[in-house]
Amino acid sequence: MNYNLKLRNLWIWLSVTLIMTVIVNPADAQKVRWMKFEDAYAASQKEPRKIFVDIYADWCAWCKVLDRDTFSDTGVIRILNEHYYPVKLNSESKETHTVGDNKFSSPELAASLAMLRPNESLGLPTMVIINENMQLDEMIQGFRKPDYLKERLSVFAFNKNIAQSSEKAQVKWMKFEDAVTAAQKEPRKIFIDIYADWCGWCKVLDRDTFSNPDVAKILNEQYYPVKLDAESRETHTLPDGRKISSPELAASLATSKPGEKYGLPMMIVLNEQVSILTRISGAQKPDFMTPALLFFSENHYLEKSWETYTKEYSNNIKH
Repeated sequence: MNYNLKLRNLWIWLSVTLIMTVIVNPADAQKVRWMKFEDAYAASQKEPRKIFVDIYADWCAWCKVLDRDTFSDTGVIRILNEHYYPVKLNSESKETHTVGDNKFSSPELAASLAMLRPNESLGLPTMVIINENMQLDEMIQGFRKPDYLKERLSVFAFNKNIAQSSEKAQVKWMKFEDAVTAAQKEPRKIFIDIYADWCGWCKVLDRDTFSNPDVAKILNEQYYPVKLDAESRETHTLPDGRKISSPELAASLATSKPGEKYGLPMMIVLNEQVSILTRISGAQKPDFMTPALLFFSENHYLEKSWETYTKEYSNNIKH
């Protein structure tokens, strides 16, 4: 009798324990399998998948709420684990990250992913979605509830080419020396986009501005457009025959005096004699770049100010 009672009590204890286990640790209550950025990057090179980065800091209260209320949601967890390489990045860590051939401190990597301009502060939390081509698809700032995040994650997870889904124009980029040679045969102004692989805003400029049909058409038909990697080891030949490295050429175009620092992206317009007409910094949008390119290609700059021209341009569009 006592033996049967002990068995029954044991069975009850096991049943209660099992029930409590299911309640406290349900099968669906997994955790997001967070990775380091460099591991996510390496994994994406082998098996392409988007990268989701949660940028946080230990002092950030809303980051903790995001962890507690949003990243604990089973739907969010499932999408992140199954369709992304999810990354946790402490924006104030002393850790160093190696991404391809580049090394970044955690603050530098966070600033690059969030595409901060020089001296701009990072708001937290900030979440970014990087596509398979290492281009920014989406930036989400501040605390977001599970339903919102699931919707945004699903949009990009299940539409892999959403960032390139609409038909986009392509600029026919040239090397600097080829553009100079072409300008000598058929005079035309030269447009130079100075960029670097790590530059987030350079990627935004490519994605949102140089893919614009009006911008691409003007560059292809009225300029010799050049892409110049500011950190490439490539050597270029100047019009006078001198040899110059890409960093030296970029610096000579982007700055007015030796040793001066400059930010990226930086765009340069050269006239037919390969002299600098203007420098344009930052990820400018198509509605700025279109009139700016026409201002120089059609020689309006010779007879009127930029302010006068933009007013006329705006009025022509309205009418």
